[in-house]
Amino acid sequence: MSTLLEDLPNELIIEIFDYTKINDLLFSFWNLNKRFNKLIHSLKYLSLILTRKNEIYKNILFPEQIIRIVIVTLDNINLNSFNNLRTLILNWGNEYHLKQIHSNILPNLIYLSISISFDYQSTKQLASEVFSNQFTSLRYVDLGKIDMPNFFSWSQSPSLRSVIITSPNINIIPLILYSCSQLTHFKIRIINEHILDISSLPIIINHPLKQFCFIQSQPSIFIFDIINILYLIPNIKRLDLRLCTQSFIDLIKLISKLFIYLIRFDCHIIEYPNKDENIDINIIRNIHPCYSCIQYTLREDGFCLYTTKH
Repeated sequence: MSTLLEDLPNELIIEIFDYTKINDLLFSFWNLNKRFNKLIHSLKYLSLILTRKNEIYKNILFPEQIIRIVIVTLDNINLNSFNNLRTLILNWGNEYHLKQIHSNILPNLIYLSISISFDYQSTKQLASEVFSNQFTSLRYVDLGKIDMPNFFSWSQSPSLRSVIITSPNINIIPLILYSCSQLTHFKIRIINEHILDISSLPIIINHPLKQFCFIQSQPSIFIFDIINILYLIPNIKRLDLRLCTQSFIDLIKLISKLFIYLIRFDCHIIEYPNKDENIDINIIRNIHPCYSCIQYTLREDGFCLYTTKH
């Protein structure tokens, strides 16, 4: 005995529709009958991947049905009608898309990810809104490239829990920590060489950050003042450092004393110049349980590379 799709109850059909891509759904089932049209209009929490301007969804779906959009096109996409949007991912886009990311257009955003292809000037206004609590529902952001604000103009953004950025200036780290008082995950790539000026930055005490990843631009052997950054975030549980240092052993000893909650340590750390050719890796591994996977490579040019492999 054969069973037709139409014989299934609405609940099962909706379950099937939930596993179907929107374009396939609309091409295959729209206008088959009134019942299917009604079921499609009843769908919620839909996700769109926009690869071109003229999509079939425009004439069928209601904008409030869409909660997630991924943009992979340089065509101008109008976001004004998607006021129920929770997730926006701009993998490949243009200035027109970026200028529409405002709290009055997308007030319900929870997750925002911006391509690193945009320059610092393009992201300046967006960063100001994000770190001044204009997006009151926003929890997770990957803002691509952002620079220091003018006159430290950011205010407070307590809703943010996770931040990923690339910046030319290490001094942006205390500013973000100050703005995001409830931040728990922070990943930053620093691509220029600046001296940390703690004295001119906001005072931060006992920040609740739990996971921190610091990445230094690979060709650089500039020694950043990472120690004074670590003092700002004593509650770290997971730490990932990819940088240069003058003394690896001093750095990890300090980390073991400073972070009493540490449960994971990852590193790609270049020590330069290396002062000790007789390295006992077991001494290093015994400093803290999180250091048990540390390995090293001693090079003839005076570099020593310490890495972890879990």
